[in-house]
Amino acid sequence: MNLRPLDEKKRNHIKEILSNIALLGGFSPEMTDAIISNLNEVSVKKGDYIFHAGDSPKNIYIILEGRVECYFDNKKVHEFSQGLSLAEAAVIGIQKFKSDAIAAEDCELLVLSKMKLLELFENDKEVFSLLILNIARELARRIAAMGDALRNYKNLEEKKE
Repeated sequence: MNLRPLDEKKRNHIKEILSNIALLGGFSPEMTDAIISNLNEVSVKKGDYIFHAGDSPKNIYIILEGRVECYFDNKKVHEFSQGLSLAEAAVIGIQKFKSDAIAAEDCELLVLSKMKLLELFENDKEVFSLLILNIARELARRIAAMGDALRNYKNLEEKKE
């Protein structure tokens, strides 16, 4: 992946988008600027892998455009679209990826590297803390949604019997 720094015009456009996503909920404009200054951008073509199961995580991704699908044992388990983030659990948990992430269509992704996340920890505890809190909230929502989906699946299976 060829990461590109964000130019000033792109930063202003991204600032508008990021102000509406859960990952940066509660951020002041200055805090959003601090995050943006740590982001890069990458284009991914439809069908290209963003990461493979077993890879060590290096980045958190935020989808600007496009869709990303995650596969576990060649079965689609989740889909991410504009404004959503992925890979944060693996980065925070320091664990290898359990699934493959593939661009379902051409994508533009923002990238927050693990190194930049550590720099935020060292240099801006307030931004880092709120970002980690928002990541935890997003992961909790995903876990709850998976639980709901599992209950619905079990209910359907019971009705079949």
